[in-house]
Formats: sequence, C-alpha cells, structure tokens
Amino acid sequence: MPCYIGDMGDKISDEELHQLIAAAKESKSSPAGGSGTAGTSAFDRAALSYDFRRPQRVNKDQSRRMESIHEQFARMFSATLSSNMRMVIDVDLAFCDQIVYQDFILSLANPCTAYSFTLEPHGGQAILAFGNELIMAVVDRAFGGQGRGFTGDARALTPIEMNIINKLATRISTDLEATWEPVARVEITEVALETNPKFIQIAAPQDGVLVVAFEANARSATGLVHLCYPLNSLDPLLPRLTPSPRDRTRRDSVHVVRQQRALGNMKIPVQIEVARGSLPLNEVAGLQVGDVVKLDTSTSDSAIIFVGDRPKYFGRVGLQGNKRAVKITQRIAPGAEDLYR
Repeated sequence: MPCYIGDMGDKISDEELHQLIAAAKESKSSPAGGSGTAGTSAFDRAALSYDFRRPQRVNKDQSRRMESIHEQFARMFSATLSSNMRMVIDVDLAFCDQIVYQDFILSLANPCTAYSFTLEPHGGQAILAFGNELIMAVVDRAFGGQGRGFTGDARALTPIEMNIINKLATRISTDLEATWEPVARVEITEVALETNPKFIQIAAPQDGVLVVAFEANARSATGLVHLCYPLNSLDPLLPRLTPSPRDRTRRDSVHVVRQQRALGNMKIPVQIEVARGSLPLNEVAGLQVGDVVKLDTSTSDSAIIFVGDRPKYFGRVGLQGNKRAVKITQRIAPGAEDLYR
C-alpha cells in the first residue's frame, strides 16, 4: 500500500518506506560520532527534545520581558495589599513558566478563589487565583484580626467575605492594567469569581498557558497568587514584547527627552567669586577689625561663576533693579576648569 508524504501527489512505495525505517534503525545502532552510510546521513544530525505537554511558544526574550513586566506588577500589588491589610506585605515574583492548562487547573485547591477575566480590546481571557491562606489572612484582617491565615481545611467564602475580596480584586485589576500600559493598552472586563476550578474553562485542557506566580509574605501569613494567561490570549501581545530596532530607538529617544525635562527642573547652586587672594597663616591669625587685606585680583578682572562646585563661566558683577546680578562674558574651557578651583 503506497504511503503519502506531504501533498497527495508525493507518495513513496512500501519498499522505499522500509528502506527509510531500516536506515533510521541503523543510525540508532551506530556509535556516536561514528561514520554512517550514505543512506543514514539524514539521521546523523542531533535530535532536539520537545515536550508536547509543555509547549514553549514564548521565547526566552519574551519570557524575560514578561518577568520584567510582572515584577512591576508585584511592586504595585504589594502596595495595594499593604494598604488593604494596613500592614507591610512583601510580594515577590516566584516564577514564570509555560505549562498546559489542565496542569494549572489541577494545581488549584477546591474550593478556590479565582477570578476569570477578559483582556480587551484583544478579547483574550486570563485567570487571577489567590491562595486560600492569603485570602483568609485578608478576611481576618478586615474583621479586626491580626491577619493570620487559616491553616485548617479550605472552605468557601461567605457572601460578606466575597464582598471584601471582590473590592481587593478590583484594585488589583487596576494595577494589572497599569502594568501592561507600557506594552499595550488593555482593559480588564467580564470579571467573574469562581470557587470550583473545574468550572473555569477559558482554554482547552491541552492548550499551553503562561503561569506567573507571586509569593506574598506578611508577618503572620504567606500565600501564593497565580496569573494564568492562555498562549492564545497572549498572541496579540507577544509581538509587542520584542520591539523592533525602530521602536527601541523611538523609545530611547522618548526616554532621553523625559530625562532632559526632569533635569531641566532640578535646582543647583550658583556661586560668584568676585576676588581671591592668599595670606600666610601667621598674618591671618593676627587679623583684627579694621585691617585691610590686599587681594591678588584687580578691579578689572572678571568674576568666576561656579555651577555646583565647578567653575564654568567668567562674568561681570552688577545690579539689576534692586538685586545683585552677574553677566556672563565667557565660558571657561573644560580643560581649564582646574586652574580656577
């Protein structure tokens, strides 16, 4: 029976197929680095391992950019959580990994506190899942406790507790929108709380997802928070994570302009040296009120204008209205600054 490879018009016979299989077996049995036959040259190349259960569609550069983006989110999340619980909460990025959606769902407790939401305008969905211990610490603090996590069996939240967590989730959603702002403008919509992970269906079980985990540490409780992005939801955003050289140049120029504006608003001291001179130490020790000290500069010499602690200009001292002023007459060459210190 003929076997088709590629297009329907490209077919190989049974004999050719057996020859290919035999060549593959022979390449496996030959020692590493040994010389093979001409028929096995196509099989001598080193094989690349690929795990179909952990598809790596996000390359290393994009993964590093995602980590950088979510490190900023961790700082904003820390501030929001600290404000909500009225205590210091440190939030650190734990890991950023690509797995399949089924593995992520199986890692969630039941019941759980997870929010599914939509990233507009791209329409992709994602999940924000809180660890039960952290949720119980937030609830305990809201009711006047010390913010201790509940270490017993997990339980579903009451309606009052859900209201407290929903307000926190709304503030965190705002932080996540601000986190993505430098990359792409996104809006979080259709936020829904789910307590049973089996009912959270935003991707097929074997679809790849990018999971970003955060560890929240407080004095009396710790907990994990997970962000799960299906790779299909990230497809419109991934090209923006690897900007072109033109975009990088434009971003650098914008950064330079911002730095120039920031520096332009800074205030630095400006001092005017009208004259200078030197005296032996014994004469300085004998100075009294009424003594006249003769300086080394004449009345026709220019004053030296110091910007910060560096001599930068020559000038003439005078008055402008009822205020003292100096008129810049010449710039001091950079190589000659040390002569006027």
